[in-house]
Amino acid sequence: MTNVTSSPVPWRRQTRAFARRHLQQLVRDKMILFLTVGWPILWYFLTMTFFVEVPAGTDLGPLKAANGINYGLFGAFTVTVSLFAGGFARDLESNRYRKLRTMPLAPTADLAGRFAVGTLFGVTSYLATVAVASLDGAAFPALDAGTIGVLLATLLLFCLIAMALAMVLALVVTKPEQLTTIAIVIVLLAYFMTGFNGTSPEMLANSAGMVNYLPNSLATRMQIGYWLGTERIAFMAPPEVPTSREYVALLVGYAAVLSAVSVLVMRRVAYGGGSR
Repeated sequence: MTNVTSSPVPWRRQTRAFARRHLQQLVRDKMILFLTVGWPILWYFLTMTFFVEVPAGTDLGPLKAANGINYGLFGAFTVTVSLFAGGFARDLESNRYRKLRTMPLAPTADLAGRFAVGTLFGVTSYLATVAVASLDGAAFPALDAGTIGVLLATLLLFCLIAMALAMVLALVVTKPEQLTTIAIVIVLLAYFMTGFNGTSPEMLANSAGMVNYLPNSLATRMQIGYWLGTERIAFMAPPEVPTSREYVALLVGYAAVLSAVSVLVMRRVAYGGGSR
């Protein structure tokens, strides 16, 4: 395994090089571009058109805002998992790492470069979906500095979690051409099994409390609670929407543990030559 301190190329420069390579590959991938923008927006309009039943005269502004945030995170999760899993699996299958192991490269620079590009696509997906929801009449309150901080931190932590899950998925599924489909199915399963990412906890009957502890629903409910205000989203309770520091710490814990797993996989399997 390469020691980063022995590399003649600075870590940041390596990271930029890896990021540039991944970005050049992904911007030519039409499926990834569709998953980034078209996929979450399609689900937003399907939900608002076919799955929302409210009494006539109901103000749909808060509901549209909640779904804009929900599908923004849904899109970020989908595209991050898909591009990370697919790219990592292709590099493993093509034995690209045999060549990289002979170079003085840092595995963490490779990981950071991939994460930077994955986050770029995830943030793009999130912002595009929220923007479309806003144009559709979603009632988003004005943002203050504290709320912006929570939204950014939540989104970045969510992308970290997605990245780690994608790397584990790439180790399990050995066919890169199947990974995008499998990743989408897994994200959809997580979405429905947690009551639309925790926005409809009444679907889960006696197990509704889990939506405040599973990463995807926790992040979604936290963002909606902070941005829209708990008094405007009574349809998401019970359980109480998680906005306390303990829940923030839980999300940070998920990201920290799973990021450590990602570093281990990159060092042991990719650059260490371990088996999948």
